[in-house]
Amino acid sequence: MLDGSSGKDDYLGYYDFSHNPQAENPPWGYVYSTNNQPDTVKGVLYPGYYRPLDRASRIVSLIEPKNDWTSEKFQAMTADVTSPVAPLIAKELATVLNTSDNKEVIAMADLLSAWNGDHQKDDIEPTIYYNLLSWVIYYSMADELGYKDAFSLANSEVMLRSYLKLISNEGSIWWDDINTPTKESRNDIILKSAEKALVTIKKATHSTKSDGWQWSKVHTLTHGHPLGKIQMLKPYFNVGPFPVPGGQEVINNTIFKLDTTGVFPVLAGPAIRTVIDLGNLDGAMSINPTGQSGNFLSKHYDDQAEMFVNVKYRAQLMNEVAVEAEKVSELVLLPKN
Repeated sequence: MLDGSSGKDDYLGYYDFSHNPQAENPPWGYVYSTNNQPDTVKGVLYPGYYRPLDRASRIVSLIEPKNDWTSEKFQAMTADVTSPVAPLIAKELATVLNTSDNKEVIAMADLLSAWNGDHQKDDIEPTIYYNLLSWVIYYSMADELGYKDAFSLANSEVMLRSYLKLISNEGSIWWDDINTPTKESRNDIILKSAEKALVTIKKATHSTKSDGWQWSKVHTLTHGHPLGKIQMLKPYFNVGPFPVPGGQEVINNTIFKLDTTGVFPVLAGPAIRTVIDLGNLDGAMSINPTGQSGNFLSKHYDDQAEMFVNVKYRAQLMNEVAVEAEKVSELVLLPKN
């Protein structure tokens, strides 16, 4: 927090351009960014609302062991949905769940403790994890902040980088419910959250058994159109919903908000996927989220949507000869006489 009235916290000037975060022909042989905080430059660590290191560390872990990368292998990397951090949080939660007398909660602990962070459509661990985490946020913070502000904080970049720190801290002041005369512990809040998460999951998945809690039931992607907000127009203008893999801060980043509804519809994600071998520009590959046309009556309005969901690619034609050879139609716009 800064004091804006005294002038003592005003900017003193601007760093020289040479202080900008940069990497040019680095000795490790590649450059990457996932909106993560850059390293120090000349001793300066740049503050800001950066995304967590999850995706960045995952990319490094996939690139470092290999030196035989191809366009096809990079395409496969864009489909990666494994989080290196979520399993650490899940295991911390599981240690508390294992103290429960409820057999269903113990079963949740077993699943979370063995989870490798994968977010495939048929996985059930993400359904448990995000529901449990949402209720932990609610019971630990809503008493101080209220529901709206608690989840505004929970979905901020700062909090996305702090889940593990909170869950691991048994002495955090957030655990106590200020509305009760007793002082709640971390175990109290997490176990209470687990009981509530069970109810929410069963309702959201329409299944009382864990084998029916697939991630695809609560995690879907719809490409919305402004006119699609009108119920009767949704089938014509909206594209989807599609059950999708992915989750928070994985390479195939399908962003959603934590809340206590039990469902996690995608709110944002890749705007386009493109893989280009600079030694073979004619072999460039890409895919759009929906299609190439903004006209909902066109067959190209949504003809790439399923390919995008399944992380498939098509040729990105880069020269006129190829475009002419592959075109199936042509639109000519003429000036009005």
